Parts: sequence; C-alpha cells; structure tokens
Amino acid sequence: MRNILRTDDVLLTTAQVARRIGRCRETVLLAVRRGRLVAAVQLPGPNGAYLFEESAVVEWRSPGERLAGL
Repeated sequence: MRNILRTDDVLLTTAQVARRIGRCRETVLLAVRRGRLVAAVQLPGPNGAYLFEESAVVEWRSPGERLAGL
C-alpha cells in the first residue's frame, strides 16, 4: 500500500471498484492479494476496508489488460 495520497484523486471502496469493473468484491480483493491493484490505504481495525485511488483503478483496468489475468 502507498503511504502518500494524491489530494486530487477520488477514493473508492472495494465495492465501488467491483461495480465499475462489473465483477464481485472477491475479484478486486484477489487482485490486491496478487499485487495487481494497490490500495491507497487500509482503514484501521481487524477488517479494515481498502480504499483505492480512482486513477489507480483506471490504470489497472486499462484497455489492454484482461480480467482473467487479474
């Protein structure tokens, strides 16, 4: 995870990212575990939610990338 957030970027939850790509939350979490999508921050707590910069999601889902490859 990155330590510094860009102030001009929108933060998205895992569910919001999943809706944008038309997949389930588990697909997004799998991409995080595999290091393909980097969360901007993880909220505190035992089950702290991930927040993603919108630009990182757009870059991750760039036109040449296949969902199968996560």
